[in-house]
Amino acid sequence: MVLIYGLCGNCSKDIQMSVGQSVFDKKLVWHLSYSCPYCSEAIELDNTDAMPNEMRKEILAKEGTWNLIVLEKEQRATVVIKILREAMSLSLAEAMKLKKKMPGSVFIGTKSETDRLKQLLAAEALKAEIGRSVTTIGVVDRIGL
Repeated sequence: MVLIYGLCGNCSKDIQMSVGQSVFDKKLVWHLSYSCPYCSEAIELDNTDAMPNEMRKEILAKEGTWNLIVLEKEQRATVVIKILREAMSLSLAEAMKLKKKMPGSVFIGTKSETDRLKQLLAAEALKAEIGRSVTTIGVVDRIGL
């Protein structure tokens, strides 16, 4: 979990909130929680919709970027692309650009985002690994998961 600042939904005072991501049932879930010290409002939220970009940027800034490296090629790379295209809502052109990168790095994002993609590939016995990336945050603005 990462601490961010936001406004209490009840009293509108500036407070600290915890935000994070995890993978549950092959879906990316984001979490937000806080307990307001001013009005005692307490919120715990889990959501599978797209995470607000500002929250995602905070996670990337504090936890770093992660790299999904696909080790497959040729026929198996086609299966990888089918899975990634659906998981990331990619166009056919975007998916084909990723295929040209295989074997190699195909996605940079949060640890949970890359974990989820790796799990989806592993479920089909496809080889991939994740590792820390040295890419700057500006490159990973696209949510798409």
